[in-house]
Amino acid sequence: MNTFDLGAAWLFNDGLAAVNVKNRWGYIDKSGNVVIKPIYKDACGFSEGLAAVIVDNKYGFIDRNGNMVIAPQFGFVVAFSEGLASVVNDNSFSIIDKKGNTIATLGDEISDLQQFSNGLAAVEVKYETDDDAVFKYGFVDRSGRMAIKPQFDYVGAFSDGLALATLTPDGKSGYIDTTGRFVIEPQYDEAEDFSEGLAPVKKDGKWRFIDSAGAEVTMLGDKYESVFPLNDGRAIVKNGGKYGAIDIVGNLLIDIRFDMLNSFSEGLAFARVGNIQGFINTSGAFCIQKPIPKPSLMDILSGRKNHLRW
Repeated sequence: MNTFDLGAAWLFNDGLAAVNVKNRWGYIDKSGNVVIKPIYKDACGFSEGLAAVIVDNKYGFIDRNGNMVIAPQFGFVVAFSEGLASVVNDNSFSIIDKKGNTIATLGDEISDLQQFSNGLAAVEVKYETDDDAVFKYGFVDRSGRMAIKPQFDYVGAFSDGLALATLTPDGKSGYIDTTGRFVIEPQYDEAEDFSEGLAPVKKDGKWRFIDSAGAEVTMLGDKYESVFPLNDGRAIVKNGGKYGAIDIVGNLLIDIRFDMLNSFSEGLAFARVGNIQGFINTSGAFCIQKPIPKPSLMDILSGRKNHLRW
């Protein structure tokens, strides 16, 4: 459900970013210094002062000092947002608070539970039919109660009271309010979440930014393959398999030259170009960088991807 899956652990949040050091994960600061030792099998980005890490094949949560504040006990987790996180144990999703207390446990029909925003979290519900399984999306509130019934083929996260949703048989997307009602009718061939008051949408082969009323703010045209949500006043764009960034009026701020470019967060974005990878600033210059390591024989045999290694 997210546009950039690789970016989840590589965004700077709370001044720290997760990195791989010799196949163990730790955290660096904005100067590139390792500040939490790489001792974890896997690690996720910080959110609201906590980050999920794997110890003995279970997820727990550490604070910015590396202290374990919620013991490793979960099979899967989604980062904290609005004081709550979703976790999985025994194939069941639950909602926990920052002390690790269980707020609610959802039913077995729930097959996905995302982060909270605007007091709601997207859920995927599995329905068994005579022919096959059908998946629909809805939203639960902070108590785990189904607040918007599962009826959509796809949903995004709420921002400023609006969430991306796809419902119609032709696959068009629009935006719903917190009651589940479409306030911007399904009409877009492609669409992204609202962020910083705007959403990038594609209609009739052309990208544009729209506001919360559905009005066109900036016409971007057909020069980009993809346009992603705004972060730090910049939207990542893709063309010809390369990535760059534009502002809200469509000015190209960072040349389309990167092989990979994640969303900006706290003024930095993870990027790759050629044999260099690291974090660039809002001008597009690397401020933390490392060469991409050559894969070892073990990497090749195991099919392991190259992560950001320090």
